[in-house]
Amino acid sequence: MARNPKKQIYMNNPALPTVEAQFEYTPEMVADLKKCKENILHFAENHFYIVTNDEGRQKIKLHSFQKKALRMIRDNRFSLLLFSRQVGKSTISTIYLLWVAIFQDDQRLLLVANKENTAKEIFRRVRFAYENLPNWLKAPVSYYGLESMELANGSRIGITTTTGTAGRGSSANLLFVDEADWIECIEGSALIEIKNKKTQEIKKISVEKAYNLFNLDK
Repeated sequence: MARNPKKQIYMNNPALPTVEAQFEYTPEMVADLKKCKENILHFAENHFYIVTNDEGRQKIKLHSFQKKALRMIRDNRFSLLLFSRQVGKSTISTIYLLWVAIFQDDQRLLLVANKENTAKEIFRRVRFAYENLPNWLKAPVSYYGLESMELANGSRIGITTTTGTAGRGSSANLLFVDEADWIECIEGSALIEIKNKKTQEIKKISVEKAYNLFNLDK
């Protein structure tokens, strides 16, 4: 029995394949899919699209520091990134969120920002990047909304604002916090882990001490 074409896409959007969608995979596609799963940089540089003011929609060209940041986030459970403005922080986060959601099953990814509009804007970038991936590379969609999306592999991306009750009552495999400096509920006594790159020593220090250590207020 032939499948219903309307059931192969979500909400009549051809960029949102459902679990009903069927594809004929070439050996090259299979090899590329495997490499994307194993190598986040290959995934980003070959399939991740952004929109720039000067050139419009284009495939991303990662800078060396962005590659370094992606490797660090991939290889470490906790990451604290200190960047200047307009250097692609949100883009790096979008790449990692999308890569985890597509290639790892049953992940709960929570995106937290101090303002609702900021959270929605970052999530809009996640949606844009997902829709611009080739359909054969995507994990199929089971739900697709303005504030969350769920894939057929069980992974889900959601957003919330940084209130005292943000994320309460739920668990997350991956928590992305945007502009942590502006979050009132993160007190100076809260502990974070830092790693000395030379000695490989790992220790816990308070957020307040981290600010003094890295001169974040200067």
